[in-house]
Amino acid sequence: MNQGDRLRITIKDTPDGLFTGVEDLTTGAIGFMVASAAHSFQSLNPNTCAPTNFSFHPEFATAKVGNFVPWAALQANVNFDVEIGHFTPLSKGDNVKNEGPCFPGPTVAGCIGADLDFDGTSYLADWPDGTSNNATSLSLGSVLGSGIGPLSVSSGGAYDQPYPQIQFETDVAASEKTCHPNAQACVVPPVRAEFYPFYSLSTSTGCALLFGNLRGTDFNNFGGDAQYGPPNVAWFFGTNSGGIQGNPCIPGFD
Repeated sequence: MNQGDRLRITIKDTPDGLFTGVEDLTTGAIGFMVASAAHSFQSLNPNTCAPTNFSFHPEFATAKVGNFVPWAALQANVNFDVEIGHFTPLSKGDNVKNEGPCFPGPTVAGCIGADLDFDGTSYLADWPDGTSNNATSLSLGSVLGSGIGPLSVSSGGAYDQPYPQIQFETDVAASEKTCHPNAQACVVPPVRAEFYPFYSLSTSTGCALLFGNLRGTDFNNFGGDAQYGPPNVAWFFGTNSGGIQGNPCIPGFD
């Protein structure tokens, strides 16, 4: 796939294991994988780390509050995430010891461990901002262009049924030194970060969820960083001021 391509991603259970398919609607390319024992997918013994070939299946049959996998840092069931904080330019010498391994290039020298002091490129205000002076944001939408996705299968067999509720979350608190042992000391943006990206809803080009630094009359940014809400001891920033909220792309939900 290439930058700017439109993708349709389908995830579903099969007798052999979890199926993930990616259709590049721009180029026509198609790829898929099945997380099955036959394809050497493995689970690990938590005590010995000994591997066993294993076919993965969904943990739950329904997406609802409480149906969360126990090993995740967030209240995650059906979700989309953007993982940041895994690159710091090598010129910042204070990171080499704790944020390695580090490499001299070939294109940009840097360290690819966790950016624990939040001074790398992920935490600068050069994220997509909706202007021609910056990159274009990823856009998370629905097949029909009338929702943010993900979509569930309907009674007719098509993936066109929107989920009625959504929630914004971040686990940045897991890496903040100020959070431990006092979770109430967690802040977003974290200490030393110049910026922390957030989700926004496009209000001028259909109902699509964008990520970065988008704000203004064409975007509903749900309060910017405030969308993540106050710290939650058990789930980091898992509960915002409004908690779980109605899907903003469905009429009748608020």
